[in-house]
Amino acid sequence: MSESLSSSPLASARRRGRPPKSEGRATRDLLLDAALELFARQGFAATTVRQIADAVGVRDSAIYGHFAGKQALYDALFAEAGPASLDGLEMDVDALVRKGPREGVPELVARVMEGWSRPRARCFISVLLREGSGAGGLSGLAAAIEAARDELQAPFLRWQQSGAVRADLPARQIVWELFAPLQVPRLLHLHSQATADDVSAAQRLADEHTRFFLRCIIPMEGSD
Repeated sequence: MSESLSSSPLASARRRGRPPKSEGRATRDLLLDAALELFARQGFAATTVRQIADAVGVRDSAIYGHFAGKQALYDALFAEAGPASLDGLEMDVDALVRKGPREGVPELVARVMEGWSRPRARCFISVLLREGSGAGGLSGLAAAIEAARDELQAPFLRWQQSGAVRADLPARQIVWELFAPLQVPRLLHLHSQATADDVSAAQRLADEHTRFFLRCIIPMEGSD
């Protein structure tokens, strides 16, 4: 990760000596990039608000115009790259349900993989595995995963009610069976040094999994 971060836009801006605004990027994004770089290099606990501010070239007080503190910065990164949520994915449950599982599930997976493929999410994954939810540690990450399962079961419950998805399986378990295997292509290919070929490989694995998943959850024609 050190190579990727050293060539990041934040590092380039520091080398050229330009103020953050001259890069045409929001201070909020610069703060997130600086926090990510420091969390990756020295860990969440060892990183201070002052260090993040210094990395961007702003006063400590400027951070609080965007974030409540260090944990809020981590939470924003966590929301981008942590367990999927319908709100974070900006998905309309009613619209998703109307599309049915054959169209809705691939769209849901595609949205998740798109988010995980972004540079910041790819850099954050190693931090996430080490730090969990920041101050909450790995127990906080586990709680976030369970909360995501609760939320993401909503469209599957409605598909079960309409007969579009097998009703003999718990909806929360269906969510687990969809998203847990997606962590494999993510960890194998969507890391900080990922190339375009890596991203394509991750997408191929996700597509293969999605097709198999749909065969498992959609009732066979003529079955009771």
